[in-house]
Formats: sequence, structure tokens, C-alpha cells
Amino acid sequence: MTLAIPEPDLNYQPIFVARQPIFTIAEEIWGYELLFRHSELVAHAQVTDEVIATAKVIADGFSIATTGVGQDKKILINFPPQLLLQQTALSLPKDICIIEILETVKAETEIITACKKIKQDGYVLALDDFIGEPGFEPFLEIADIVKVDVLGLKPPEIIKISQQLGRYRCKLLAEKVEDRATYQLTKSLGYSYFQGYFFSKPETIKGRKISTENIGKMQLMQELADDDFELKKLAGIIANDISLSYRLLKHINSSFYALQQKIQSIAQAITLLGSESLRQWLAVVLLSDIDHRPKAQELVFTAVCRGRFLELIAKNLSVPPYKKETMFILGLFSNLDSLLGLNMMEIMTEMPLPVEIKDALCGSKNNAYHWLTLAVAIDNGDWPQVKEILARLSLDSKKISISHIQAKIWSVRVLDRPHQT
Repeated sequence: MTLAIPEPDLNYQPIFVARQPIFTIAEEIWGYELLFRHSELVAHAQVTDEVIATAKVIADGFSIATTGVGQDKKILINFPPQLLLQQTALSLPKDICIIEILETVKAETEIITACKKIKQDGYVLALDDFIGEPGFEPFLEIADIVKVDVLGLKPPEIIKISQQLGRYRCKLLAEKVEDRATYQLTKSLGYSYFQGYFFSKPETIKGRKISTENIGKMQLMQELADDDFELKKLAGIIANDISLSYRLLKHINSSFYALQQKIQSIAQAITLLGSESLRQWLAVVLLSDIDHRPKAQELVFTAVCRGRFLELIAKNLSVPPYKKETMFILGLFSNLDSLLGLNMMEIMTEMPLPVEIKDALCGSKNNAYHWLTLAVAIDNGDWPQVKEILARLSLDSKKISISHIQAKIWSVRVLDRPHQT
């Protein structure tokens, strides 16, 4: 028996949601910046009031993106000038939501007054994409956090901007951090928070090899995606590992399944879940066990979401590009280089995967690569690229949006992440 995931409301206005983690100086996750678009906006919006449409996206996107995010994590949301003036922020929880003032917002009197009112109501304000230009002084006076866009800046420029901000009572967040040198520099300058591809890009470490244990995990993950993998063998793997047995029982007895009676044996759990769900659960657990640090676990969550998303696409297409199991592995392995600190080509030499899937993971622009790029583009909030890929692959934006939401919900459940309440 395979238990179904609750379906999103098919009558809702579909939304694409991305979120980028923000880290503390200890590389713990402090919060997330939300990036979202109404799916119609990916093509051409047919709305009579853009402000109302944007407000709806913010309200709906917030609930979607915060699924599985602990209550101690902050959520940063970009606000255009109209929504600042209309005090739309007041509809969101002030204890976790941080209002981002876009760099395109002009420091006009009515805007400053609106921002002060939002702050007086208990919200934290952040100024987005600051690069030291004049004209933002009124915002700097009231901002609690200033996000400094360090991309492309030379160290002396970063130092100058940081010193300039020293006269204001605000915390500094370095955004678009692309490499360790920039990360270390901003840390030394007293920055509190950090955001950027440095935390998700692979940092190859010379001389490092994949451990025998991790090779075994990855090969088993690949085997689990095979339709011919025997349930008996799967049951034996779990039964012989105390940790896996405990985690499986915890998983099956979670509130998500709402079972009337507790499942107390591995045999019962295996029978209830069924072969497909059990294989996927074990593959995800093995991936999450590669590295337990918060940064790595965020990469795991992203990879699991991608795998489930691509699998759902395969399930929903009349003529899928690959078997759903293959699509799942394509997404699941997409962050292995970042998790292991190794070049993807080196990793793939150890993996018994189809050649086309290996090539796609290594960056070759074959058919599989285009599907993986769709998942990555949504994760990164690259909406122009999402639009282009949806058109090229003749995909329905509403169905793809629903699949992406379903993938997030499933990933939260299977990884046993805390639920937002």
C-alpha cells in the first residue's frame, strides 16, 4: 500500500517558489530569501491590477515556501514601493518576516514614512543590493539590516562600503558571495550574515577521495532506483541497520500518515509503504547521511526536491523523456559535487549510471541536461530561463508549478523536517 501525498488545490493561481538560504558566521542557516513568480508572469500576465496580483503572490508564496522551515528561521521578502505604501507587510507574521526594500525604491518622503510605520509595528527592515551609491541615506538610517551586493566588487571596494556603513546602526549581510576569499573578507569586516552561490557551489579539495563508505551509499542509491531491485534485499538492508530501522519506524509513525495504530515492526512498515516509497525513502536517507552539517543538509533538501520534481514530471507526461526512476536519480545526484567537495566528473567515474545521465550531471547539454536545468533554474529563481525552458519543452506552467509544490511537500516529509505552524 502506497500512501498518497495531499494534492495542492488545482484551482489555485499557480506560483513558482524559490528560496535561497542565508547563513550565520558559524555557517548555520539563519533564514531564507523568498523568490517567487506567479506562473502567468513567467509568460505574460493577464491581470488588471499588478499590485493586487503581487500581493497575492506574496501571501500564497509565503505559505508554500515556508513549508518545513522551522519557526526560528527568518524569511526575507522583497517589497515593491506600492506594497510598502499599502502596508501589505502587516499581513505577514512579524516575528519571522523581514521586509526587504528593493534597491529600485526611491527614498521619497511617503516611502520613508511608510517604512517607518512598518518598523514601528514591529517588523525588521532590510535594504537590498546596496553597493555604496548615494541617495540611500534615509533608508540606511532606519534599516536593521543592509544587504551589500559584493558580486564583482574588489576587496578595497568592499572594505570602503563596509566602513561607510559603520556609522549606521545596522547589521551587514553579504549577498552574492561567490568564493571563499570574499566570504573570509566579509567575515573579517564584521558581517553577520552571508548569502550566495559559494554555499551551494562545489569547492573542490585537492587530494580528497570519495570514502569507501560514501561510494557504497551512492552505488546503493543508484541500485534502489532500479525496478528490479528486490524488496527482500531492501528489507534486509534496513533490518540489519539499527539506525535505519529506528528512522523508518519514526517515519511511518509520523503525523503525516495519521495511522490509527502505531507500527511497531519493520515488516509492517515495509508492507505499508510498499516497494517504491521505501526505495525512495532509503535513497534520500543515504544521501542525507553523507554530511550532517547545516550547509550540506540544505544541499540535500534541494537535491531531494529536484529528484522528486523531475520524477513527478515523468509521471505526468504521456511520453516521459526517461523512466521516472531515472529522473529521480538525475535530480537526487545534482548536488553530489558540492556535498563531497569533488569534481562531478570524478564522482561519475565511480557510479554505474546511464551514460546520458552522467554526461548531463557533468554539464553536457544533452536532453537530460535540459530537464535538470529546469529544476535548477526554478531553485535559483531564474524566471527568464524557466520561461525559455517551459516553452522549449512544451510544458504546461500550471502543471509544472503544482509538481514543484508537491515535490517540496514530499521532501519535507521524507527528510523529517520540522513543519511550519
